Amino acid sequence: MDITLIHPYPDPSAYGLRVLRAVLKRDGHRVRFVNLPDFTGDEATVAVERAARRYPRRALDQLCDVVADSDIVGVSLMTNFFATAVEITTAIRRELPEKLIVWGGIHPTIRPDECLDHCDVAVVGEAEDSMRELARRVEAGEDWSDVPGLAFRRGSELVETAIPPLQTELDQLPAPDIVAEDQWLLHDGELMPVSDDVYVQMMARTTASALYGKVGYQTMTSRGCPHRCAYCVNSTIRGLYPGQRYVRFRSVESVIDELTAVLRRYPQVDYMWFSDDVFFARPLKDLQRFSALYLEKIGLPFYMLASPTSLTEEKYKTLVDAGLHHIQMGIESGSPRIQEVFQRERMGNDKVLKAAKIIAKYADQTQVPYYDFITNIPWEDDEARRETLQLIAQLPKPFKLQLFSLVLYPATVAYDRACTEGKIAPAERELYDGMYQVRDDTYLNLVLSLSSKGLVPGWLVAAMADNKLGPVISSPPVRVAEEATRRALKTVRRLRDFNRHYKKMTAMAS
Repeated sequence: MDITLIHPYPDPSAYGLRVLRAVLKRDGHRVRFVNLPDFTGDEATVAVERAARRYPRRALDQLCDVVADSDIVGVSLMTNFFATAVEITTAIRRELPEKLIVWGGIHPTIRPDECLDHCDVAVVGEAEDSMRELARRVEAGEDWSDVPGLAFRRGSELVETAIPPLQTELDQLPAPDIVAEDQWLLHDGELMPVSDDVYVQMMARTTASALYGKVGYQTMTSRGCPHRCAYCVNSTIRGLYPGQRYVRFRSVESVIDELTAVLRRYPQVDYMWFSDDVFFARPLKDLQRFSALYLEKIGLPFYMLASPTSLTEEKYKTLVDAGLHHIQMGIESGSPRIQEVFQRERMGNDKVLKAAKIIAKYADQTQVPYYDFITNIPWEDDEARRETLQLIAQLPKPFKLQLFSLVLYPATVAYDRACTEGKIAPAERELYDGMYQVRDDTYLNLVLSLSSKGLVPGWLVAAMADNKLGPVISSPPVRVAEEATRRALKTVRRLRDFNRHYKKMTAMAS
């Protein structure tokens, strides 16, 4: 079979889709891989830009040339790339109406019916087994309507087959496919073939790579997440697999073998990025084994994520000794009430501060940590915001904050609650274009932004958030100054967005 997989995200790592490519290639199929980065899915842009075409017409014409011989075309998407997937699929449909177009990823899993307005088949859940069997049936000319894990339409009827069990032995899956052959990349409005050199340049543009000016390779060593955060779709996906082991780990040896193979092919790589939600949830003996092998065979600095409940000093020291260079930890809110809304009561302020103190203890051996916080929460009031600032005031330095606006995506607990309470309208499509970087221009959000570099003394952050300042903050002169600041910020943002939009439209026109 000839299969094309399309990846629309700006970050080219594409761990899941590259594993799928490796699985299909192992079955003997030719699998093209097309990177079509759509930066509007991740950036704070004006509405007119989000509504505009994502891609130049020439690039979409070139895409049709690439997929012309494919028997199956697959598109991976999260909710904020729904419009992107529609544009890609519409272009292929227009030129190649006979193609079997399959959508997979988070959004087809949670809203297959909506996706089937545009594609032929939606894969629900983890895709490897479903796509293998679909490809085998199509190749053999057999009926594929009972392949597990698919949704499709039979006339006006929505058909959803049984979801296959989770792959619990992750070592049975191949490592992500990193072969440059049969890859294409959208660059400067043109679709170009990818060489080894170009692939290295792509790795150098991933988030952590750009942050540190290194060539970083991103991978995952596990699947699933033990937490049930209300704003995350993990809980919904877990519900597709009742009674099954949702959190699964690859063996340490499998991970080291993958990294060794990467360095053999791409010796330019000088940084490793583990994007697992639960790396620290591994047993200590596993982490000690990993650290010993990593030091022996890899020896490069690495980046990883953590949660306050899984990070212990013994685990952290073990990984720092192995080369842990940078850590990112989700805190989200310092308000106990909002922690409860987010279903993060187990990650309260006491655990946050305990984990942050461990991180600070080894600050001379690592880069400055990033702590994530969420803003623009519809259940949050000024008191909850002050509680968050009071927590920030207690965090040991050094640190930096990453501030993300809450986006209420479908099928999350937070989305359902917001609908029930009338804070948003159900099926409100504008939510799909939600931007993580857009924040309300309020006084307390301004204090949060000022605190983001970790440079403001804790006592000053606490003072600015103190309830005693409430009457002062609410006084007419301060409110006038706040409104003037808000208008100035909006003006600057509009000018910046107009400039970005103008550049993009000029590029498309040319």
